[in-house]
Amino acid sequence: MARLKMLLAFFALVVLAAGALGVAIYWKKYFRPNWEATREFESGKTAAHRADLPDLGIREFEAAEALLIDGELQAARDRLHYLLEYYPDSKAAPQAKEIIGEINMDLLLSRTPIPGKEEHVVQRGDFLAPIARKYQTSINYIMRAGGRMDPTIYPGDRLVVYPLNFQVRISLGKKTITILTPDEGKFFKEYEIRNVNLPARLKPPASTKIEDMVAWNDGKLVGFDSSHYFEATKWIRTGLIGLFIRQEGSQSSGSGEDSTPFGVTVDKADLEEMFAYLRHSNPVTLVP
Repeated sequence: MARLKMLLAFFALVVLAAGALGVAIYWKKYFRPNWEATREFESGKTAAHRADLPDLGIREFEAAEALLIDGELQAARDRLHYLLEYYPDSKAAPQAKEIIGEINMDLLLSRTPIPGKEEHVVQRGDFLAPIARKYQTSINYIMRAGGRMDPTIYPGDRLVVYPLNFQVRISLGKKTITILTPDEGKFFKEYEIRNVNLPARLKPPASTKIEDMVAWNDGKLVGFDSSHYFEATKWIRTGLIGLFIRQEGSQSSGSGEDSTPFGVTVDKADLEEMFAYLRHSNPVTLVP
């Protein structure tokens, strides 16, 4: 009886092994090829289906355009922010970024009321530098927002002030410098990087802050009170060695050096604009 049970158990193992082998052969020769082909077909079908979907971002863009025509700048900007958040792949996204940037600059560099913007009435004994520190802003911003060419101030003058706590993100892959808002880190404006020349040891990701914003004219540092300030060569120095933001074609100090200075370069007009609203201590992030 025991021998019979052993024999039956042996035959059971043989049958089980044969079944497993048959399943393996069936999987390899028949089921797996069909399964992979079906998955590939469904994937292509899904991609084709996505390609056929309507670009819903266009609708949001057109709605924003209508608001712009009506003069509703902030409402139009909010609609475009919605487009970037929910339809980032829309064909309208690049143009939406450009318009958001222009709206933001119009609102920022004017007396138009926006959250955080205040008006400081100059008192006897006031100076621009202490006022800028008090409101976490800059002399550049106070001058630009007030349309002032002369840094001399008098009691009773009304100065536009705004806390310039923007965030700067430098993307080497996209070749862009993106400015994010102080409050919610939303898209504020974007600039194209023309050229990149960083030290080999400087690798993203890395975080730092703006350490200095300087202007050079004829090999000398100049301040906002100089008549040469607007024509001067400008650059922004960060806390990372070799990470500067310079204007295209500039040298490190206007000394006529032949070697290409370290940093990322942008158009002169773009850097001039950055000088209007960036300031010392703004956080800077370098990303791949």
